[in-house]
Amino acid sequence: MKEKKVAIIICTYNQEKLVKECLKSLKSKTEYKNYRVYFVDDSGTEEISKRMKKEFKWINETSNKKNLGFSKSNNIGIKKAIKEYNPDYFILLNDDCEIIEKDWLSKIVGVGEKDKNIGILGCNIRYPDGTLQSLGGYLHGWKIDLELKENKKEIFEVDHVMGACLIIKKEVIKDIGLLDEVYSPYLLEDTDYCLKAKKNMWKVISIPQVKIIHKKGKSIDSQENERRLLIRFKNDIIFSRKHLRGFNKFFRIFLYLPLVAISRKKKDTGGFDLKNISIRTNFIRNLSLWFTAFFPKKYNKILKS
Repeated sequence: MKEKKVAIIICTYNQEKLVKECLKSLKSKTEYKNYRVYFVDDSGTEEISKRMKKEFKWINETSNKKNLGFSKSNNIGIKKAIKEYNPDYFILLNDDCEIIEKDWLSKIVGVGEKDKNIGILGCNIRYPDGTLQSLGGYLHGWKIDLELKENKKEIFEVDHVMGACLIIKKEVIKDIGLLDEVYSPYLLEDTDYCLKAKKNMWKVISIPQVKIIHKKGKSIDSQENERRLLIRFKNDIIFSRKHLRGFNKFFRIFLYLPLVAISRKKKDTGGFDLKNISIRTNFIRNLSLWFTAFFPKKYNKILKS
């Protein structure tokens, strides 16, 4: 049987070393043949793209004239792939991922072909030290939970999968469109897309048998940077308004997010533990950023500065 066509979209923002490692692992560890790589340089210059094209002649490259963010850059890659290749599957692969299993792609496509109602697939995302990062997750009330049980052996349904390796069938894109660019530059666009697909009766599946490495750091306190924190608040408010109802929406926006502004986890643990919580020294400034996130003109001015 002829292999299904797969487009792998890889975007980068000033991460030349990581994306080179990603592409090398992809080429050397993928036994599946019928795929093309669409590389989008989102760094705002053509320098990385030029060097990548010289070293990796087998990729299809695009350069953004300015930094557009995750959803916009992936949408550019998807649209180009549709025009030039018309693939059956699209894989959004982070530039800091490493492929470690030769049959990873054949397994993913094999699962996708078993059920026409499967629309989105994810896999077993691991930290570089081999510990579990994500198997997807669920929307429970106001909480966006991750599935972190190591005993998962068979494919199972989830509400969302991690955007580090997000596999989408072409029928889903035809049905619900591309990633929502309102989440630019990054954060929650993957969860939003999965939930939108589920609302349109598509299954979202996690494949624990397929493992890849995601070189994301274990430190969860990325909120020390004011710009990142503003992005977090802005996108979380948009997401909550879109997907939550009643008390859950109120709780996440007006209680949970201010708590994020005020406090932080000392260690990245799954559960809530008061001993693991500390108060941020700049919590007043953080609360002002949370308030700013309700006003698009104000936060857009800060994000563009």
